Amino acid sequence: MPTFEEKLIRAVKKKREAEGLSIRALSEAVGVSFSTLARIERGEGQPDNNSKIRLLQWLGTDAEDAGLSFENLALVHFRAGKNVQSSTVRTLLKAADCIRQSMGAQGRRKGQRDMDDKAAAAAVSLSKEELEKTAERFRADLGLAYDEPLDSLRIEVEGIQMIPVGKTNCLDAQTVSHLRRDVGGEWSAMSVPLDVEDETWAVLLNDSHTIERQRVTVLEELWHILLGHKLTKIARIAEAYGRTYDEAEEHDAYYLASATLLPRAAMIDAVSKNCSSEQIARVFGTSSELVDYRIKRLGLWREHVGKQIRLSRD
Repeated sequence: MPTFEEKLIRAVKKKREAEGLSIRALSEAVGVSFSTLARIERGEGQPDNNSKIRLLQWLGTDAEDAGLSFENLALVHFRAGKNVQSSTVRTLLKAADCIRQSMGAQGRRKGQRDMDDKAAAAAVSLSKEELEKTAERFRADLGLAYDEPLDSLRIEVEGIQMIPVGKTNCLDAQTVSHLRRDVGGEWSAMSVPLDVEDETWAVLLNDSHTIERQRVTVLEELWHILLGHKLTKIARIAEAYGRTYDEAEEHDAYYLASATLLPRAAMIDAVSKNCSSEQIARVFGTSSELVDYRIKRLGLWREHVGKQIRLSRD
């Protein structure tokens, strides 16, 4: 009897060929890399759960005809490690359901296909300069000077409530301890929409992480929401969980988080004064790793590390 994966690969290949699509064209359509699709069609590997979700979505009704299905469990913004355990996901989804109930979530979600079409039409990838300007406007709206540190844990955004997992009433003490201590390294945050128009949100934050990491996580979640990014679909397939994600949107949210915490003008000034990454991190309340990322993205790494350049005299 063919396995789930074998039936999936056959159904995908059958539909791809029927529609006259190349593997590269399918890759662009579903968001799974060309090399991964080519490898699994040759029988040299199997798709991970994230790829399975995307392929099942693309198959649509053809998936049911092939005896394939998955259970759609949640639509959230979900920040977690690639290898997060299924038990951790299941616990967080339980918390999401409780948050919706306790905070009076309104309405029911629209059909997934309609939501995907709407999100795809609305998705916009920002240029580097647009990201910088967006972060600068955000800081200006908060009344911050160009070189003033920002404690993002103090930001209040209308319609968005931050809930540290250690303070939630939706999980018992033992489960909270497990999420903070035993599997705390697997996840950072989960943003839960509370209405069908995605205007009100609750963000469950992993408060076991360092303050520096929490500051970045909070801003990433805020930017995902404020930019109207697509919700993550979390689903169970063959007793394991997978999720969708968009690399461009993840990049934009992280870039904006770093730019909001470490403003461009201040970074240029600090590099010109030969400040170390550690010194800059202490001033702005971030990690030195985030400072390094920011300086590299601004194209200032050579100056920061002091690499001299010159033309030879020959």
